[in-house]
Amino acid sequence: MKNIARLSTLFGVLLLSTVPASAHLWRGCLDDGVVASAIKTRGDVRAFVECAAQFLRSVGPEEASHAFAEDGTWKHGEIYIFVDGIAQSGTESMTFLFPPDPSREGQVWGEAIDDFGTDYFYEVWRMMEVVDAGWIYYSFTNPATGISSPKASYLIEIDWNGQRAAIGAGIYEADLPSTCRSDEVNAQVLGADPGPETLEAFVRCVAMEVESGGYSALDQIERDPRWRDGPNYVFLMDLMGNQVASGFPVRVNGYAPHEWYTATADKFGGRDIVGMADIFGEAYVYYDGFDPTTGATYPKVAFLKRIVAHGVPLIVGSGYATQRDQSAVRTSCEDRVVTAGAIRSRDQIPAFVRCAAEYVMEHGTDEARRAFNEDAVWKHDETGIYVFVDALRPSGEDAMSYVFPPDPSLEGTIWGISIDDLGTDYFFELYRVLSLVDSGWLHYSFTDPSTGLWNPKSSYVMEIDWNGERAAIGAGLYSNDLPGTCDPGIVNAEALEHEPHETMLVEFVRCAALLVEGAGHFAGPVLETDPRWNEGSIYPFVIDATDGTVLFSSNPASFEVSGRVEVLFDGRNMVEATDQFGETFWYNGFANPTTGMIQTNMSFVKRVVAQGTPLLVGSGYNPESHH
Repeated sequence: MKNIARLSTLFGVLLLSTVPASAHLWRGCLDDGVVASAIKTRGDVRAFVECAAQFLRSVGPEEASHAFAEDGTWKHGEIYIFVDGIAQSGTESMTFLFPPDPSREGQVWGEAIDDFGTDYFYEVWRMMEVVDAGWIYYSFTNPATGISSPKASYLIEIDWNGQRAAIGAGIYEADLPSTCRSDEVNAQVLGADPGPETLEAFVRCVAMEVESGGYSALDQIERDPRWRDGPNYVFLMDLMGNQVASGFPVRVNGYAPHEWYTATADKFGGRDIVGMADIFGEAYVYYDGFDPTTGATYPKVAFLKRIVAHGVPLIVGSGYATQRDQSAVRTSCEDRVVTAGAIRSRDQIPAFVRCAAEYVMEHGTDEARRAFNEDAVWKHDETGIYVFVDALRPSGEDAMSYVFPPDPSLEGTIWGISIDDLGTDYFFELYRVLSLVDSGWLHYSFTDPSTGLWNPKSSYVMEIDWNGERAAIGAGLYSNDLPGTCDPGIVNAEALEHEPHETMLVEFVRCAALLVEGAGHFAGPVLETDPRWNEGSIYPFVIDATDGTVLFSSNPASFEVSGRVEVLFDGRNMVEATDQFGETFWYNGFANPTTGMIQTNMSFVKRVVAQGTPLLVGSGYNPESHH
């Protein structure tokens, strides 16, 4: 028996009304829209599993098992749906569905101890005693490579023909602290297959090298062939825009030319691109690159990541030459709709915008304007997600608003000058970016309709035709856990204690992690005493990832498990798992500091590097307190 209330609401398991088996499968997944071939992130995996659970409830195990095994909607390469019985051991757990090897179905799996010493089935059973759905982190054979690799899977407890079971799917990521394999993530791979996923993995992996090595990593950046190969290379800047290092192969007096020619980056119309990356943490920029060996210029897309190395904030970046024709990456929305209410992360915005652009092409501008303003598919007030369409002009003085759901009265009028509080001329930047690429990201500040405040916003935009005029269609997302946000009035322990839920927990931990990343051990007194970080049963903790020692915590019970955190997980070392995966959820029992009682606890933990030492920053709450 579980000792807590069911947590379907907490984990977003959508218990919609049962639909007939004859109904189109996606009509039961109105808040999803992620198919196997489109999965790129953990957020996608979660939506995928939630949708699979809905489909199973709608059609039953027999029909669902056929679809999961045969329909490309549910399996693609390394992505597939699996179903296992919930038992304390693999010698007791029945395999109900396993598309990579159907011969295993209908029999017990057998012992399953992974490379990290994780007993997979026991960990699933232990987790499902605490929650109804959640994440498990382990090592498993990637069917696409045949190599055992770290895998994060999302699981939901279900009924399978009267038996207790878990349905799930997982993802192998190339840019974890434990992966970043030199044969999979390198400049040669980026040059051979340039794209957003490849570029992001490349930059995130080199960022971890710089976080750990600091300035001693500069020689590696400039000379190691892993990080430089012809036009594909890493560059590093300080927050003043000065180029600290570059793997650009051409040297003048021993130095590579600055990535943007000048530290002031005039090519961005005076915009402070480095400052933008500092605020957003990760950002895309688009510009004309220059090859001094040929004198040629070419459109270039770069991905920037803010890090702190030995207490010094730096920007790590890399890029590749791009072309305007991006038709190959357009998303078909014939059988699915990516809805506004389902968007949980920035990674889901591009598919949403592409589907909106397709809707305009198929239904015309009048119907599109009506749908974007009225239909819940395209706007969601709680998340602040909506579709906008603007004329593509170099200035807001002659840029007309075609669609703007927060205030439809502005549609058909000229926006006027639009300089945000980050110094961004929105329409100039929009025009400049879409003169280089067909679609891309804008990072700026705009009024958040949910708060009425100006906040940093990341929007994905595409060029479209709107009644014969050049226009841009887009949608964006506000985040409370960016380096430039983390507002104490929004992200704090009191708010999390008052209304504990997963999104607020993640924001709380990521903001605390930014403090630790910048201040290192000096963050301890603040985290332990500042009311912002402590309220009732809510508090942050910091653990040394090398030995599990608890460094900071306002709960004395935390220090009782210092150096032996595995006691919280029946022997499993979740400190090592978090060090491997970068971010993890923990499910366990722990002492509530306000009552002294042992209670079930769900924590979110993030790995950071401070002064060259890997640390784990986390916090949690009792899921029973959230209904």
